Amino acid sequence: MQLKLEPAPGLHLFGPDDEEIDRAIDAARHNRESVYAHPGFAPVRQEHRHAPVRISGQLPADLRGVYLRNGTNVQFDDARTRAHCFNGAGMLHQLQIDGGGATYSNTYIRTPRFEYERLAGREVFPNYADMSSSGAAGRQRMQLLAKKQAEGLVPRWSALEANPASTSVQYHHGKLYCLQGSGLPFVLDAAFEGGKLLLDGRGELQDWDGGLRVPFSAHPRIDPVTGDFYNVSVDNRGRAIWMAHIHEGRLANCRQVDSIAAGDSLPGTIHDYFLTEHFLVIPDVSLRFAEANLEATGVSYWRFDPARPLRWGVLPRNAQEGDRIRWFTTARPGMVWHVVNAWEETGPDGQPRIALYAPVFDDYPANVPIHTPEEPPARLTKWVLDLEGGSVVEEKRLLEHGYERPSLNLGFVGRRNRFAYLLDEEADGYMGKGVLKYDLLAERQVAYFDYGEFHGGEALFVPRPGATAEDDGYLVDLLMAGERAELLVLDAARMTEVCRLHLPARVPFGVHACWLDPAKLAAMAAA
Repeated sequence: MQLKLEPAPGLHLFGPDDEEIDRAIDAARHNRESVYAHPGFAPVRQEHRHAPVRISGQLPADLRGVYLRNGTNVQFDDARTRAHCFNGAGMLHQLQIDGGGATYSNTYIRTPRFEYERLAGREVFPNYADMSSSGAAGRQRMQLLAKKQAEGLVPRWSALEANPASTSVQYHHGKLYCLQGSGLPFVLDAAFEGGKLLLDGRGELQDWDGGLRVPFSAHPRIDPVTGDFYNVSVDNRGRAIWMAHIHEGRLANCRQVDSIAAGDSLPGTIHDYFLTEHFLVIPDVSLRFAEANLEATGVSYWRFDPARPLRWGVLPRNAQEGDRIRWFTTARPGMVWHVVNAWEETGPDGQPRIALYAPVFDDYPANVPIHTPEEPPARLTKWVLDLEGGSVVEEKRLLEHGYERPSLNLGFVGRRNRFAYLLDEEADGYMGKGVLKYDLLAERQVAYFDYGEFHGGEALFVPRPGATAEDDGYLVDLLMAGERAELLVLDAARMTEVCRLHLPARVPFGVHACWLDPAKLAAMAAA
């Protein structure tokens, strides 16, 4: 799906109304005092192509492939938007590991939005902070954009199309998808030279010939056998929840599976969800989204409603026309960003059940200060849903310390597994200061690895070729400290350090990654 950049942007697009809104938002002063003033959130502008990487320790001979991590990287120095880690263009960071060595590359994700704003020389489309912390002035900025679009000054792109594709990156059927959660997927152009993967950030939006008309999740659940994507998202305009299924690069299913009553607020996000053998399990969080929340909070479209318990919705993963989400209400309010795993089992009464594991926030600030000390701790919790009785029969807090951004051996998605790897966000409030290995079945802590002076984003599990044990593999995390960035490699079974790859440049804070093994790289080269 190609979008035209015409009419050519320029300074004539920006006038007194923009200046008045900029003064009201007062981003420069606000950002100096913001929790996002931490230097770890500062962008980088230089792009590298397969720069050599120094290695300390012994790089395992069987660790071969490409590590990719997505994240936001603000394109312009003159801030007109209040800072937030969801603001800005996407940037991919790549480490290619093979033959006992490694190289580092990075590139902006050159979406239509990125290119249009690059030509304009400033941000044109709204950022997350326009809704989370800018109050009435943020609303005015969005209204002014709509006016310019109606006048033909700015492309009439919807939020689906004006998408920075900046949250995650995932592989499917020979292609790489950059995802953001409020827009269409952006499929990267990929090339190979001398066996090395080349990405320059170019690509195109994917809507499967108009078949996808709603946002695509930053966390599609991936079937470990077929590689199929399962998507759940909220259509804000249509006030509905949708699901989609991508099979071998094709949109196999896309349909509305729930509606949201007029006057009710929308879920603040459906950022992540579960996939089991037969079902999708979807959180309906207590953090709500509505323009009316601006009046209640004074700053934000989001508001945490303590009177609204967290719900889990169960939907057949092959949903047919007429299928709707079946909701299970928990005992307390909660906010969920990321989940660990879920599986189907048989209860002691012989009835079908689903066990769920995820970190949950008991409260959440309206300004959505994710990855900062203003964000409260998330605590690992277990729920069990009785599918026959339609109730939550178990709700158990497993850890009191705050851990988030969980990972696991992705070969076990949707089936009973033992180990989760959890990022320690409570140590200083920023990102992750260490990783905990946790035994879900025994409900006990196994081992903890301290990141020391570094902050990490997500401990991605990479299985060892030919592994027979669930934890036989490596944990890899891109760590940041000041001007330094290192890819840490841990032995996941022993939770001990194997080696570090020292990048030639700093990397901003970021989170979600994927691993391309030699088979996936070969499929990409063939495609």
